[in-house]
Amino acid sequence: MPSSKARESGGVTLHRLLVVPFILQIFTVVGLVGYFSLRNGQQAVNYLAYQLMDKVNRLVTQHLDSYLSTPQKINQLNIDAIQLGILDVYDFEKAGHYFWKQMQVYDVSYIGYALATGELVASGRYLDGKGVTIDELSSRTQGKAYTYATDAQGDRTRVLRIYDNYQPLIESWYTSAVKARKPLWSPVYTWNDPAGHLLITASHPIYDRAGRLIGVLGVDFLLTKISHFLRSLDIHPSAKIFIIEQSGDLIASSSAEKPLTLHQGKAQRLQVLQSQDPLIQATAGYLNKEFSSLGAISISQELSFQHNNERHFIHVTPWKDNLGLDWLVVVVVPESAFMAQINENTKITIIFCLLAMLFATLLGTLTSRWITQPIRELSAASKAIAYGDLDQKVEVKGVRELDVLSQSFNRMASQLKESFEQLETRVEKRTAQLNEAKQAAEAANRAKSEFLANMSHELRTPLNAVLGFTTLMNQDVSLTAEQRENLKIINRSGEHLLTLINDVLDMAKIEAGRITLNKKNFDLYSLLNTIEEMFSCKAQLKGLQLQIERTAEVPQYIKSDEIKLRQILINLVGNAIKFTQEGCIFLRVTTIDNQDKTPKNTPKITLHFEVEDTGIGIAAHEIDMLFKPFVQTETGRKSEQGTGLGLAITHKFVQLMEGTITLSSELGKGTIFQFDIPVELAEATSQETETQRVVGLEPGQPKYRILVVDDHLAMRRILKQTLTNVGFEVREAENGQEAIALWNLWEPHFILMDMRMPVVSGYEATQYIKSQPKGQSTIIVAFTASAFEQEQATVLATGCDDFIRKPFREEVIWEKLKQHLGVRYIYENPHAIRETLQGTTPGYALNADNLNVMPTEWIAQLHEAAAKLDAETIAQLITEIPTDYAFLAQALQQKVNNFDFDQIIDLAQPSSL
Repeated sequence: MPSSKARESGGVTLHRLLVVPFILQIFTVVGLVGYFSLRNGQQAVNYLAYQLMDKVNRLVTQHLDSYLSTPQKINQLNIDAIQLGILDVYDFEKAGHYFWKQMQVYDVSYIGYALATGELVASGRYLDGKGVTIDELSSRTQGKAYTYATDAQGDRTRVLRIYDNYQPLIESWYTSAVKARKPLWSPVYTWNDPAGHLLITASHPIYDRAGRLIGVLGVDFLLTKISHFLRSLDIHPSAKIFIIEQSGDLIASSSAEKPLTLHQGKAQRLQVLQSQDPLIQATAGYLNKEFSSLGAISISQELSFQHNNERHFIHVTPWKDNLGLDWLVVVVVPESAFMAQINENTKITIIFCLLAMLFATLLGTLTSRWITQPIRELSAASKAIAYGDLDQKVEVKGVRELDVLSQSFNRMASQLKESFEQLETRVEKRTAQLNEAKQAAEAANRAKSEFLANMSHELRTPLNAVLGFTTLMNQDVSLTAEQRENLKIINRSGEHLLTLINDVLDMAKIEAGRITLNKKNFDLYSLLNTIEEMFSCKAQLKGLQLQIERTAEVPQYIKSDEIKLRQILINLVGNAIKFTQEGCIFLRVTTIDNQDKTPKNTPKITLHFEVEDTGIGIAAHEIDMLFKPFVQTETGRKSEQGTGLGLAITHKFVQLMEGTITLSSELGKGTIFQFDIPVELAEATSQETETQRVVGLEPGQPKYRILVVDDHLAMRRILKQTLTNVGFEVREAENGQEAIALWNLWEPHFILMDMRMPVVSGYEATQYIKSQPKGQSTIIVAFTASAFEQEQATVLATGCDDFIRKPFREEVIWEKLKQHLGVRYIYENPHAIRETLQGTTPGYALNADNLNVMPTEWIAQLHEAAAKLDAETIAQLITEIPTDYAFLAQALQQKVNNFDFDQIIDLAQPSSL
């Protein structure tokens, strides 16, 4: 039965086709009208807002021009009076009365002057409730500043207070005018007595006809009056107006906040960024951030910003006068001050839009139902037929066209019913055939996996014996050159067979998707040198030249999968040598300039490899099939070498490394393989030391007991001989049952366990040993011929501590023993011996370690011959020393010539080993 989703039609219903376009048209028209209405309203608001703020700004600047011009005019009038002789600056009584009269006329805080002698006379209104007072500091007041109350005529009545140490000559309004020698405004300052006031003084220096300073006129203006004016302006309650200096100090504002603060009774200027009014503080912060500093604002600006999730308009204008004032007038108004009515209209518009859409939807639905009801009945009947109810009968009356259509559906239903019955019978037969084919494929796949596993085990086990015994035999120093060459041939044949096995297994892993990249840092130059060493001898035997070239840009240290890159190069170079009879083989390495060295990424580079030969070439029709598994060219089949997997594996490995491989060839001229792979650049790594053969165990270690468990005698013999030669105690077991018995009696430190054995398998033996308390301290390393990764996971899950795959290499055995038991070895080191012996003097005694390059039996024979003073036998033993250790032979021969047999005995005695 098909799912409900499958049964739904992918088309649009007629009901929707009639209703949706109608609704969309209404929605589009109404929406556009509303949108443009709102947009035009918004633009009008923006214009209105800036017009209003510009008007307010002009009012403020006009007020500042008017207010702050008054003190300057007073000073000019007083200068004129002094010059005309109307005002005598030394008649303090009349001068005080003169200034008192000016205070009745002008709305300022203080009018007066200070003489260069330090005397002062002035009149002002700054004492609350005292009206206009007169201040005098002169010889008549004995150098003290007296403040007098006045009557209605301006006459002094009584002393209100006395200042003992008032010094007008140090006030900023005096000193700045004297320094400038011209009229100016003093810096804004605070006056603390009797209460905190913020003032500014218009100063005008007085000079006589000779240009000598007489004193300085000053008119104080109380800046609080500007704040009163700003608060009197009729704008929105949420709007703010404030005036600041370029330094950010507040001059006045329309808020109730004073432009100064009292700290311990003293008035201090208030920075606008520290204002307690949130809107003023936020506006100043925005301006400071927008222009980097308030001092950077030199022309009028119209701006907007967000505060408390609401848009605010800003109008800021610099204001200056001719005496040096440089202030900023800032007006900030919230958008809501203008948008209230527009927002209300917008809500009404949205409501009308929704009502129109609702009406359109209802009207469209009713209309579509009236049109589509007969069609729905026909559609329901057709669906029932489509879902398999072939007995469904369609009856639609009233519409002629639909009546004809219903009759056609009925005929179709009867025909479909008959056809479905026939199809069901055929599908049942086909399903049975597919199930049989599936079971056969699964059985073949299982057989393939079992075959590969058995093939790996059965081939690797004897191959391990072949490779192992050739390695042991090659260590015999008594072998002739011909015998060593024969052993090398056997070893190479075994390695070739192992390569074929690995090719088949690699292909199986690739097909199963189990091959993964194993990236690590390595030395590319060393890898290329290894390839050259591997194939140079083979090339020379065929009379070929093998040349490996790399450009200077090729990095030495890279991060990639070294094993797969080595396999790719081995396959390509090996094929080139195999199918080339004369000429040259070139391996070239270059770089492609596409490095990525951004800080976010690890540095990468693309390497380009090219293997070119002068061989017989490949026919054009064979190139397309070259990378397919088990496919060989005509020449390859004639050579009767390989499995046809090498290039297929190479192709898969290059793809796995995110690279591409191509080839070009011409019959009779040669072939060029090229591939590019991306690699990561790596730091220089410590060079791996040259592999050294283990020849013994360092003194001072426990006597390690090792149990070898394998059902193949050859395998046990080679392992026992390998381990015994360097000094381990070794016992053998043929199966898991014997292994358990020996483990209980002998308690070995280390067990090499074959996993597939008769009687009791390695799996069972491992599980039993590890289940015992004393078995936890026994190291068990699986020794298996399986090449599958799942096999490794299985043996480790069984309880094995590690895993070694057959055929083994000696260095792997030594490494596992070192890793798990901490074994320390004595290594064959001809270079160290040579350096030691080159510095030998006639009386020098060799170190016992120098003899460890020779087998244990040879050392024992040397000890016995020296004890018998048998110079001939010693001479014969010396001839068995390999030519690489000629210096050792010379040193021993020198001791024989000097009859130093006792030293030879000491060197070769068992306790020295």
